[in-house]
Amino acid sequence: MNLVLTGSTSGIGWETLKALMPHANRIFLPVRNVKKAEKMILHLFQKEKIILIPMDLSIMSEVKQGAIQILEQCQEIHLLINNAGGMFPAGKKTSEGIDLTFATNHLGHFLLTLELMPALIQGKAKIIHVSSIVHQIATNPSKDLGLLKSANTGTAYGKVKLYNILFSNELKNRFESKGISSYALHPGAVKTAFGSETSLWAKVIIEVSKLIFISPKAGAQTTIFLATSPKNQLRNGGYYIRKKPKTPSTLARNQKLSATLWNYSEELLKNMGLT
Repeated sequence: MNLVLTGSTSGIGWETLKALMPHANRIFLPVRNVKKAEKMILHLFQKEKIILIPMDLSIMSEVKQGAIQILEQCQEIHLLINNAGGMFPAGKKTSEGIDLTFATNHLGHFLLTLELMPALIQGKAKIIHVSSIVHQIATNPSKDLGLLKSANTGTAYGKVKLYNILFSNELKNRFESKGISSYALHPGAVKTAFGSETSLWAKVIIEVSKLIFISPKAGAQTTIFLATSPKNQLRNGGYYIRKKPKTPSTLARNQKLSATLWNYSEELLKNMGLT
Protein backbone atom coordinates (compact mmCIF):
# COMPACT_ATOMS: atom_id res chain seq x y z
CA MET A 1 0.00 0.00 0.00
CA ASN A 2 1.20 3.51 -0.86
CA LEU A 3 0.01 6.15 1.63
CA VAL A 4 -0.05 9.95 1.59
CA LEU A 5 -0.73 11.54 4.99
CA THR A 6 -0.86 15.26 5.79
CA GLY A 7 -0.41 16.69 9.27
CA SER A 8 1.71 13.75 10.36
CA THR A 9 4.12 15.41 12.81
CA SER A 10 1.70 16.15 15.65
CA GLY A 11 -1.46 15.00 17.37
CA ILE A 12 -3.65 12.41 15.72
CA GLY A 13 -1.59 12.56 12.53
CA TRP A 14 1.46 11.23 14.38
CA GLU A 15 -0.59 8.46 16.00
CA THR A 16 -2.12 7.61 12.62
CA LEU A 17 1.33 7.40 11.04
CA LYS A 18 2.65 5.01 13.70
CA ALA A 19 -0.42 2.77 13.47
CA LEU A 20 -0.40 2.54 9.67
CA MET A 21 3.33 2.04 9.13
CA PRO A 22 3.11 -1.79 9.28
CA HIS A 23 0.38 -1.71 6.60
CA ALA A 24 2.24 0.48 4.11
CA ASN A 25 5.00 -0.13 1.58
CA ARG A 26 5.74 3.55 1.02
CA ILE A 27 4.56 6.55 3.00
CA PHE A 28 4.67 10.08 1.59
CA LEU A 29 4.51 12.78 4.24
CA PRO A 30 3.94 16.36 3.06
CA VAL A 31 5.52 18.44 5.84
CA ARG A 32 6.03 22.14 6.41
CA ASN A 33 9.09 21.67 8.66
CA VAL A 34 11.36 19.00 7.17
CA LYS A 35 13.98 19.20 9.95
CA LYS A 36 11.34 18.63 12.62
CA ALA A 37 9.95 15.67 10.68
CA GLU A 38 13.41 14.16 10.21
CA LYS A 39 14.02 14.24 13.96
CA MET A 40 10.60 12.75 14.73
CA ILE A 41 10.90 9.78 12.38
CA LEU A 42 14.53 9.06 13.26
CA HIS A 43 13.71 6.26 15.71
CA LEU A 44 10.61 4.86 14.02
CA PHE A 45 10.74 1.20 13.08
CA GLN A 46 10.75 0.83 9.26
CA LYS A 47 11.43 4.55 8.82
CA GLU A 48 12.97 3.73 5.44
CA LYS A 49 9.41 3.53 4.12
CA ILE A 50 8.92 7.26 4.70
CA ILE A 51 9.52 9.90 2.04
CA LEU A 52 9.30 13.51 3.23
CA ILE A 53 7.80 16.03 0.82
CA PRO A 54 8.38 19.74 1.59
CA MET A 55 4.94 21.37 1.51
CA ASP A 56 3.06 24.11 3.32
CA LEU A 57 -0.60 23.26 2.68
CA SER A 58 -1.58 26.91 3.00
CA ILE A 59 0.62 27.90 0.02
CA MET A 60 -0.90 26.57 -3.19
CA SER A 61 2.30 26.84 -5.23
CA GLU A 62 4.03 24.58 -2.68
CA VAL A 63 1.14 22.10 -2.79
CA LYS A 64 1.43 21.95 -6.57
CA GLN A 65 5.18 21.37 -6.43
CA GLY A 66 4.86 18.78 -3.68
CA ALA A 67 2.25 16.83 -5.63
CA ILE A 68 4.58 16.77 -8.63
CA GLN A 69 7.32 15.30 -6.43
CA ILE A 70 4.98 12.57 -5.17
CA LEU A 71 3.81 11.65 -8.67
CA GLU A 72 7.41 11.46 -9.89
CA GLN A 73 7.98 8.68 -7.37
CA CYS A 74 4.62 6.95 -7.26
CA GLN A 75 2.13 5.98 -9.98
CA GLU A 76 -0.37 4.33 -7.63
CA ILE A 77 -1.70 5.76 -4.37
CA HIS A 78 -3.98 3.53 -2.34
CA LEU A 79 -4.72 5.78 0.62
CA LEU A 80 -4.77 9.58 1.01
CA ILE A 81 -5.51 10.97 4.46
CA ASN A 82 -6.27 14.69 4.51
CA ASN A 83 -5.58 15.13 8.21
CA ALA A 84 -3.84 18.51 8.57
CA GLY A 85 -5.81 21.46 9.83
CA GLY A 86 -5.82 24.37 12.20
CA MET A 87 -7.74 27.24 13.73
CA PHE A 88 -6.32 30.67 12.94
CA PRO A 89 -7.29 34.29 13.64
CA ALA A 90 -10.18 35.41 11.46
CA GLY A 91 -9.08 37.53 8.52
CA LYS A 92 -5.47 36.32 8.51
CA LYS A 93 -4.33 35.77 4.92
CA THR A 94 -1.59 33.77 3.23
CA SER A 95 1.10 35.31 1.04
CA GLU A 96 -1.13 34.36 -1.92
CA GLY A 97 -4.01 36.45 -0.54
CA ILE A 98 -6.18 33.52 0.57
CA ASP A 99 -7.81 33.29 4.00
CA LEU A 100 -5.44 31.14 6.09
CA THR A 101 -8.19 29.00 7.64
CA PHE A 102 -9.71 28.33 4.21
CA ALA A 103 -6.33 27.59 2.62
CA THR A 104 -5.03 25.24 5.31
CA ASN A 105 -8.21 23.31 6.05
CA HIS A 106 -9.76 23.10 2.59
CA LEU A 107 -8.07 24.55 -0.48
CA GLY A 108 -4.65 22.95 0.07
CA HIS A 109 -6.20 19.51 0.42
CA PHE A 110 -8.50 20.17 -2.54
CA LEU A 111 -5.53 20.99 -4.78
CA LEU A 112 -3.40 18.13 -3.45
CA THR A 113 -6.20 15.62 -4.04
CA LEU A 114 -6.88 16.83 -7.58
CA GLU A 115 -3.18 16.82 -8.48
CA LEU A 116 -2.79 13.28 -7.16
CA MET A 117 -6.00 12.04 -8.80
CA PRO A 118 -4.34 10.07 -11.64
CA ALA A 119 -2.43 7.99 -9.07
CA LEU A 120 -5.45 7.78 -6.78
CA ILE A 121 -7.58 6.40 -9.62
CA GLN A 122 -4.81 3.97 -10.56
CA GLY A 123 -4.76 2.71 -6.97
CA LYS A 124 -8.58 2.75 -6.55
CA ALA A 125 -7.84 4.76 -3.45
CA LYS A 126 -9.59 5.56 -0.23
CA ILE A 127 -9.55 9.27 0.61
CA ILE A 128 -10.13 10.14 4.27
CA HIS A 129 -10.90 13.65 5.51
CA VAL A 130 -10.55 14.60 9.18
CA SER A 131 -13.49 16.92 9.78
CA SER A 132 -15.19 17.79 13.07
CA ILE A 133 -18.58 17.80 14.75
CA VAL A 134 -18.03 21.58 14.84
CA HIS A 135 -19.30 21.59 11.23
CA GLN A 136 -22.78 21.65 12.77
CA ILE A 137 -22.41 25.29 13.84
CA ALA A 138 -21.77 26.45 10.26
CA THR A 139 -24.35 28.64 8.58
CA ASN A 140 -24.80 28.65 4.81
CA PRO A 141 -21.46 29.91 3.42
CA SER A 142 -22.63 30.46 -0.18
CA LYS A 143 -22.16 34.24 -0.15
CA ASP A 144 -18.56 34.04 1.13
CA LEU A 145 -17.13 30.62 0.32
CA GLY A 146 -13.54 31.85 0.60
CA LEU A 147 -14.17 33.35 4.07
CA LEU A 148 -12.85 36.70 2.90
CA LYS A 149 -15.46 38.53 4.97
CA SER A 150 -15.33 36.26 8.01
CA ALA A 151 -14.72 38.08 11.28
CA ASN A 152 -15.09 35.22 13.75
CA THR A 153 -12.50 32.49 14.32
CA GLY A 154 -14.97 29.89 15.55
CA THR A 155 -17.55 30.29 12.78
CA ALA A 156 -14.81 30.26 10.14
CA TYR A 157 -13.49 27.00 11.54
CA GLY A 158 -16.99 25.53 11.58
CA LYS A 159 -17.36 26.34 7.89
CA VAL A 160 -14.10 24.74 6.79
CA LYS A 161 -14.97 21.60 8.74
CA LEU A 162 -18.26 21.64 6.81
CA TYR A 163 -16.19 21.96 3.63
CA ASN A 164 -14.28 18.77 4.53
CA ILE A 165 -17.54 16.81 4.42
CA LEU A 166 -18.84 18.57 1.31
CA PHE A 167 -15.55 17.83 -0.46
CA SER A 168 -15.72 14.18 0.57
CA ASN A 169 -19.29 13.92 -0.72
CA GLU A 170 -18.41 15.51 -4.05
CA LEU A 171 -15.42 13.22 -4.52
CA LYS A 172 -17.76 10.28 -4.06
CA ASN A 173 -20.23 11.76 -6.56
CA ARG A 174 -17.59 12.46 -9.21
CA PHE A 175 -15.17 9.55 -8.84
CA GLU A 176 -16.99 6.56 -7.36
CA SER A 177 -17.34 5.13 -10.86
CA LYS A 178 -13.52 5.18 -11.15
CA GLY A 179 -12.98 3.19 -7.97
CA ILE A 180 -12.48 6.09 -5.54
CA SER A 181 -13.96 5.90 -2.04
CA SER A 182 -14.19 8.97 0.18
CA TYR A 183 -15.00 9.33 3.87
CA ALA A 184 -15.14 12.12 6.45
CA LEU A 185 -14.91 11.77 10.20
CA HIS A 186 -15.07 13.49 13.56
CA PRO A 187 -12.07 12.34 15.63
CA GLY A 188 -13.44 13.49 18.97
CA ALA A 189 -12.26 16.41 21.08
CA VAL A 190 -8.53 15.71 21.04
CA LYS A 191 -5.93 17.13 23.44
CA THR A 192 -3.25 18.57 21.11
CA ALA A 193 -1.51 21.89 20.37
CA PHE A 194 -4.51 22.72 18.18
CA GLY A 195 -5.53 26.38 18.20
CA SER A 196 -2.12 27.63 19.32
CA GLU A 197 -2.11 30.31 16.62
CA THR A 198 -5.59 31.64 17.23
CA SER A 199 -6.95 34.48 19.38
CA LEU A 200 -6.43 34.72 23.15
CA TRP A 201 -10.14 34.17 23.86
CA ALA A 202 -10.25 31.05 21.67
CA LYS A 203 -7.11 29.75 23.41
CA VAL A 204 -8.78 30.17 26.82
CA ILE A 205 -11.83 28.19 25.67
CA ILE A 206 -9.63 25.44 24.21
CA GLU A 207 -7.50 25.16 27.37
CA VAL A 208 -10.57 24.90 29.62
CA SER A 209 -12.11 22.32 27.28
CA LYS A 210 -8.98 20.16 27.44
CA LEU A 211 -10.19 18.94 30.83
CA ILE A 212 -12.60 16.65 28.94
CA PHE A 213 -10.50 16.07 25.80
CA ILE A 214 -9.32 12.61 24.73
CA SER A 215 -5.76 11.60 23.86
CA PRO A 216 -4.39 11.88 20.30
CA LYS A 217 -4.12 8.08 20.23
CA ALA A 218 -7.82 7.75 20.99
CA GLY A 219 -8.62 10.50 18.49
CA ALA A 220 -6.83 8.64 15.70
CA GLN A 221 -8.87 5.46 16.05
CA THR A 222 -11.63 6.31 13.56
CA THR A 223 -9.08 7.36 10.94
CA ILE A 224 -7.20 4.09 11.47
CA PHE A 225 -10.45 2.13 11.31
CA LEU A 226 -11.40 3.69 7.97
CA ALA A 227 -7.88 3.21 6.61
CA THR A 228 -7.67 -0.47 7.46
CA SER A 229 -11.26 -1.68 6.95
CA PRO A 230 -12.24 -3.30 3.62
CA LYS A 231 -14.22 -0.96 1.36
CA ASN A 232 -17.19 -3.32 1.29
CA GLN A 233 -17.57 -2.85 5.04
CA LEU A 234 -17.69 0.96 4.77
CA ARG A 235 -20.21 3.47 3.44
CA ASN A 236 -18.73 5.44 0.54
CA GLY A 237 -19.34 9.11 1.20
CA GLY A 238 -20.04 8.36 4.84
CA TYR A 239 -19.39 10.57 7.85
CA TYR A 240 -18.03 8.60 10.80
CA ILE A 241 -17.87 9.12 14.56
CA ARG A 242 -16.34 6.45 16.85
CA LYS A 243 -16.01 4.09 13.87
CA LYS A 244 -19.74 4.30 13.12
CA PRO A 245 -21.51 6.08 10.23
CA LYS A 246 -23.53 9.06 11.46
CA THR A 247 -25.71 11.67 9.82
CA PRO A 248 -23.98 15.07 9.45
CA SER A 249 -25.77 18.41 9.34
CA THR A 250 -28.35 19.32 6.70
CA LEU A 251 -25.87 21.67 5.04
CA ALA A 252 -23.27 18.89 4.89
CA ARG A 253 -25.77 16.79 2.90
CA ASN A 254 -26.60 19.59 0.44
CA GLN A 255 -25.47 18.33 -2.99
CA LYS A 256 -25.90 21.73 -4.62
CA LEU A 257 -23.61 23.29 -2.01
CA SER A 258 -20.94 20.60 -2.43
CA ALA A 259 -20.92 21.16 -6.21
CA THR A 260 -20.80 24.95 -5.71
CA LEU A 261 -17.84 24.66 -3.33
CA TRP A 262 -16.01 22.39 -5.79
CA ASN A 263 -16.57 24.80 -8.69
CA TYR A 264 -15.53 27.80 -6.59
CA SER A 265 -12.34 26.08 -5.44
CA GLU A 266 -11.49 24.98 -8.97
CA GLU A 267 -12.06 28.47 -10.39
CA LEU A 268 -9.95 30.06 -7.66
CA LEU A 269 -7.03 27.76 -8.42
CA LYS A 270 -7.49 28.31 -12.16
CA ASN A 271 -7.25 32.07 -11.64
CA MET A 272 -4.00 31.47 -9.76
CA GLY A 273 -2.65 29.52 -12.74
CA LEU A 274 -2.53 26.25 -10.80
CA THR A 275 -5.03 24.03 -12.63
